[in-house]
Amino acid sequence: SFKQVAVDRSHADRRPFDLRESTDQIVASLRPVLKKSQITLTVDVPPGISMDSYPGSYGQVLTNLFLNSVVHAFPDGRPGNVTVEARQVRDDVDIFVSDDGVGMSDETQRRAFDPFFTTRRGEGGTGLGLHIIFNCVTQQLGGRLAFESRPGWGTRFRITLPRVAPGESQPAQAAQ
Repeated sequence: SFKQVAVDRSHADRRPFDLRESTDQIVASLRPVLKKSQITLTVDVPPGISMDSYPGSYGQVLTNLFLNSVVHAFPDGRPGNVTVEARQVRDDVDIFVSDDGVGMSDETQRRAFDPFFTTRRGEGGTGLGLHIIFNCVTQQLGGRLAFESRPGWGTRFRITLPRVAPGESQPAQAAQ
């Protein structure tokens, strides 16, 4: 599964994929980070949600949201929970990435998707993480991204993706 995630991340290729299988592969690639933290990751993605999209971009979004939780929601090694859930709604899929961490202040929420905005400026943060995620979801994947957060409650991201990404669908086999 690590090999498939690495291949998907290194290629911006569109292909059919099963959302649960892809999510499981991405989660497997996060195990080393999980081992070093006190975070429990729960995945609730039903089988059989077929996508015609960009698994590499989906993997980048999921990985970055998870790593954001590790750094920002659970500072100083604080324990907590991250949950990834998906539900098919007609031709779309709603994917929720939730944590029960420290949450975001109103100011942080207002600026969360701004390029170069970071709450970790002196600690190596670039402020590009959520900006990149937002662009990935809304542009290449053709979806929407929103979140809700409250200090002391945590943060819940909602990613709504079309099961068939916009643009040209790839034929199952190359024409001869």
